[in-house]
Parts: sequence; C-alpha cells; structure tokens
Amino acid sequence: MIIYKASEQLAQILLRNGFTEVTNSTYPSHFEQINKNGYDAEKVKRAFRINAKDLIIFDYITVKFVHKGNGCSASNMRKEISENELKSVIAFFKLPFQTRNAIMRSGVAIPTLYQEYLYIQENPSYKNPRNKHIIKAFGEVSL
Repeated sequence: MIIYKASEQLAQILLRNGFTEVTNSTYPSHFEQINKNGYDAEKVKRAFRINAKDLIIFDYITVKFVHKGNGCSASNMRKEISENELKSVIAFFKLPFQTRNAIMRSGVAIPTLYQEYLYIQENPSYKNPRNKHIIKAFGEVSL
C-alpha cells in the first residue's frame, strides 16, 4: 500500500487531477519561501483549489481537506494518507456542490468516501443520481 504525505509528489498528483495551486494568494510569504528555497513540508504551507468553495492545504506536514471554508474537522486531516483516502479526497472535490454538501451533512469524513464508493459498486442502485456522481468522480481520479 502506498502512503502519501505533504510533499511535491502529492502536489503533482493534485495538479494532474485538475487542482490549481493557490499558495501565492493564500500564503504569500510561504510562496516566496518555496520559490527561494524549494518546498519543505516542515517549513512552509501550500494550498490547492479545484473549485471556488474548497481547499486542500498542506499545513506544514498535516494535509487538511476544507469544504466551504468552514474550517476543518479532525476527521478531515491527515499526516499520512493512503491511496484509497487520496482517491476519496480527489473524487470528493470533483463532485457537484450539492453532492459534496449532502456527503458532509451525512457525517462522512472526506478521506473515507471510498467506503461508500465500494458499497455502491457492490450494491448498485443507479437510480440515485448521487451514486452516479460518485462513480463518475472516482473514475476520473488518476494517481
């Protein structure tokens, strides 16, 4: 099993999956540090966005998944992230806004969305649009 941490490798995976780095506007002094000295997870923060409401933040060595700028619960933070958790995070942020909100209201932690995806795969009910969106989003993830 592959484990990811706040790193250049993880940043490149996010960029390949349609995220944009917004460190320059979110953490300008950290952006300057990265340009001067390169990226070191223990010394600087980074931020990535794929839509207007959500962020993935490398808060030094902790990776945070922030939905709607409402802060970040402990269940949506990781120092290490598994392959399935990373797929869950990327898929979550690719979902339509209403679907992301419904998932958050149901209390699902963003990195555990793969459990729901596996359940949908094993128990298909394609009449549910939410399930179709989840299947499509996971299908678009590229690690």
